[in-house]
Amino acid sequence: MSIWHSFVGVLSVTLSLLTAAYGGNLGFAIITLSMATRLLLLPVTLRMARHAQAQQKILQSIKGSIDAVKERFKNSPEKLAAELAKVYEKHGVRPIDGANLVGMVAQVFVGAGVYSAIRRGLGAGGRFFWIRNLAQPNAVLAVITAVLSGAVSVLGPHVPQQSRAALTLLPAVFTLFLAWRLASGVVLYWAASTAVSGLQGLLLRRGES
Repeated sequence: MSIWHSFVGVLSVTLSLLTAAYGGNLGFAIITLSMATRLLLLPVTLRMARHAQAQQKILQSIKGSIDAVKERFKNSPEKLAAELAKVYEKHGVRPIDGANLVGMVAQVFVGAGVYSAIRRGLGAGGRFFWIRNLAQPNAVLAVITAVLSGAVSVLGPHVPQQSRAALTLLPAVFTLFLAWRLASGVVLYWAASTAVSGLQGLLLRRGES
């Protein structure tokens, strides 16, 4: 059995145990598993977010130099790329470093594993508050998750005031479009993960204050 199938199997068993611990409530089990795995990854995702912030600050500080290079070599794409690379190297611009790359892989691996485990667990359906069947889409849950996604999107530091409306609307519309068609159990996973992303945004804001 491959590492992937073993990993998803462990998560599936964990989900089953949580469901039993909650008296058969699959919804609470999904939320617990989703939030627990995201919180375990929070140190990794925080490091990645802080690295992105630092890189953005550097790019803002050298914007004049970048614009000058672009203007000087606008008719020579190859020379432009080489000169921009020199500017980036001089100022330490590295969009992705080794640690962040490993973190991205880990985040995708764990997230996909939890998603797969939840999809397996939805085979028997299950109720959750007003949701009659977690294996079916639910409009109310889709709207709640969309609103949550929109709110969380503006929690990050350095969000320009003039961009807040767009940064709220676009993620909300995208989330609603997808969540409207997904099984409610999967949308619960999405909502729980988004809530932890909101916590990450608050921590980043606190670190900037």
